[in-house]
Amino acid sequence: MTHSIDPRTLQEKLTHNEPLTLVDVRRRADYEADPEKIPGAVWRDPEKVETWINELPFERPVAVYCVKGGAVSQSVADHLQQKGLEAVFLEGGLKGWRENRQSIADAQVSGHRYTIQPADLDLLRQAGVSEADIIHCRKVAEKALEIGDRTGVELDLELVGRGALFHDLGKARTHDLDHGRIGAEMGRELGLPESLTKIMEKHIRGGMSQEEAEELGLPIQDYSLNTLEEKIIIYADRLVDIITDGIVTLNSEAEAEERFMEILENIPKYGKNESTLKRYLGYHQEIQNLIKKVV
Repeated sequence: MTHSIDPRTLQEKLTHNEPLTLVDVRRRADYEADPEKIPGAVWRDPEKVETWINELPFERPVAVYCVKGGAVSQSVADHLQQKGLEAVFLEGGLKGWRENRQSIADAQVSGHRYTIQPADLDLLRQAGVSEADIIHCRKVAEKALEIGDRTGVELDLELVGRGALFHDLGKARTHDLDHGRIGAEMGRELGLPESLTKIMEKHIRGGMSQEEAEELGLPIQDYSLNTLEEKIIIYADRLVDIITDGIVTLNSEAEAEERFMEILENIPKYGKNESTLKRYLGYHQEIQNLIKKVV
């Protein structure tokens, strides 16, 4: 008998970083038409399950999902079970997951918790930010809010969510190093709060010193991150890069946090240089210590 998992239970497992391999098994045409996945999932062609089944760690349970939780994911889960894996399919598929996320968001709003606002997404589009960059910014905001919740600290979650969502506003005009400065200028023109424009300005290299800014040809000032909200946003930004770039093979989003130090120390794209590496590892340690205290 093929077992299933409901969206809320899956959400809880992912939020609490329980060991789990999540696989998107929508048919290729469905995936290409809508490439956004559940965070942490990897897409695999359901018609070629025999070619990728050995990639899965047999010691971890596996959850698979298709568009609506129908025959595609059920047949893949059944096949994985027959091969000895602990496998389930997601009830309602991606559609059910999205509906569940919306219900959670609605509950958070009613409970005075922050959730991403459609008006802010529209503002990014109107400013000229590409859909690819908006997807990245949204993922960073979702990750930052998730981390903020896990710290157990009382935070300005609106600042966390909006700061993360708008951090790359300057990429509407350039992807060069000065997109932070340009984004801050654009944010001020749009009337965004100074707390947000400061995040745009300071997120480059995770909060630089004046000396580093001078070396990079940026306005000479102190870009240090001063608040936990700022550090969570920058930490989430780097985690999302690791999760989505495809450079590092991960079995779950949680693994990006588990291997954060190793990944930054060994992949220059993420660690950048000694000063940047030291900052990111410091944020990682500070935030993970808070999370562990809550657990």
